[in-house]
Amino acid sequence: MRRHDQPDPHPRRPAAAETGVLAGARARPGQELVALGPAPPLLSGALSVVCPGGSVTVLMPTPAALVQIQPTPENSHRWGSVWDVTDLPLPAASADAVIGHYVLAPLHHPRRMLIDIARVLRPGGRLSLCEPLLGQRSPIDLDGLNGHELAQAARVLVDVQPAAHAFTVPAAIGNARLAGLTHIEHVADTVTTRLEGVSVAEAALHSAGPAGESVHQAISRRLGTAFARRYADAWRSTARRRPLVLTTPIVYLTAVKPKSTT
Repeated sequence: MRRHDQPDPHPRRPAAAETGVLAGARARPGQELVALGPAPPLLSGALSVVCPGGSVTVLMPTPAALVQIQPTPENSHRWGSVWDVTDLPLPAASADAVIGHYVLAPLHHPRRMLIDIARVLRPGGRLSLCEPLLGQRSPIDLDGLNGHELAQAARVLVDVQPAAHAFTVPAAIGNARLAGLTHIEHVADTVTTRLEGVSVAEAALHSAGPAGESVHQAISRRLGTAFARRYADAWRSTARRRPLVLTTPIVYLTAVKPKSTT
């Protein structure tokens, strides 16, 4: 946990997702925000809004805490979040808003997290999250692969990003309501990522996903080394000709802790 109360000396321009999260939090100068595992642009943007006079407390899982997460039986890779096994280390009614990106999707028990967020919020405080729906990521058109083969590869992504099926908007809304939050709203959007150049595309193909495997490793495990070799060749061939485009649906989720009636 680290508290920041000065503007970022090297501010980063927030992307659309970070801007949407801050807008949903209705952050303003002098407020105290809690950011759950944020990307640097979200922290920088939050500080620019609440300073002077405000602060942003950042909570990040430590390596020691992540050790507590056990591998899932489905794929033998660690999957989940430290927030599944511990409460937020913050006093009750201590924050004007809780913000974050990709917070609920990795959780086995998101309701527990939302209950603890409600505890940390002051009456009238806001929750504002951006959650990517990774399981609905559109398959990419790749040179040399037909629609059936692309669909096979897309199904493999479920293993690479298993939270995609666990997180749904109706479940998140229901859990937020059971946690005691009100005025729950959600807005859908789409994030488009362009992978320009062979080296960038290669890095994306071989980078480990949340479950510990890369796309290439998962395809090789599920569909065989020959298919994985063809898939990688198609990935590189397409990247030489044009940028690879990934489209991922996202949802902005906001909620409010009721004001005290006493």
